[in-house]
Amino acid sequence: MKLKNLLIVFCLLPLLYGCPPPQSLEQSKKQIVKDELILKIQKEIEDLGKTPITEDQAKYQGKLDKDKYIIALRKQLDETKNEKNNDKAKIEKKAEEDKIKQNRKAAIQKYKGEITILGETPLLEFEVGSEDKYLAALKKQFDEAKIIKKEEEQKIAEAIPEWYQDMPIGTEKVMFARGTAISSDLQFSEDKAVNASLLALAKKLQNRLDSKNKLMIKEAGLGEDLTLKTNIERASTIVIKNVTVSGYKIIKTKMTPRSQGGYRTYILVEYPISLTYKNYLEEINKSSELTNKLTALKNTDAYKDLVEAANTYVSP
Repeated sequence: MKLKNLLIVFCLLPLLYGCPPPQSLEQSKKQIVKDELILKIQKEIEDLGKTPITEDQAKYQGKLDKDKYIIALRKQLDETKNEKNNDKAKIEKKAEEDKIKQNRKAAIQKYKGEITILGETPLLEFEVGSEDKYLAALKKQFDEAKIIKKEEEQKIAEAIPEWYQDMPIGTEKVMFARGTAISSDLQFSEDKAVNASLLALAKKLQNRLDSKNKLMIKEAGLGEDLTLKTNIERASTIVIKNVTVSGYKIIKTKMTPRSQGGYRTYILVEYPISLTYKNYLEEINKSSELTNKLTALKNTDAYKDLVEAANTYVSP
């Protein structure tokens, strides 16, 4: 009988091991759920650019709801999300700070340029302190300079002599030019005004002479001769340089004190164009490079007009 019972037990053993009890099935389902949850959290961590910790690192123990590995993964996920958010916030803050800094520097350069244009010297940064204070100081200086400039322009408008506003009209014999300048020194303001007048005069004479040259070259049929053009331009340059040295006459002068200190001087100069034409003709006639071209040039009406105008010059 015992032997028979043992045989029955041995026959039933495979069946018993092949069909797990209900408790084992429940555990298997929980394991699947747990594994899926783990994979999901791991993927989220990887998507955020981090490497999920391992079970060994989390010291895995316990059941699904109290699984230390899942808890550790969730904690890592939360920390990673917080880190990403903090990094994003830092980047945005840095970008905003950079933008503010660039705008501040642009504003500083703008105010410095405007202050310079208004005739004042911009403050130096070390005189004020921080960049924000410097910008505020520059803005204040700019506002003050605008007021000063406006007052000065009003006084200048009232002080500008009539002969400066309505400059005499030039002719083929004489040309006029004007200039004005300011300085803390009276004599220096006059010297600067004279230089301004002479620069304006030289420019006007250069334009007049260039026009005569082009007409003369065209009438001579030598428009394609680069050597001729080069030598005529050189002669013109030499003559115009002499204009600012001698031959001019200061015919009007007015000096006025400025409300902010210093002086402004107005100058009107007169120059005989006939002298310029005379010196120019002498220069091209003595040029060895132009010898072969002089005959063609002298046969033009433009050259003859220059000679006629030059002959009107009377030495003082």
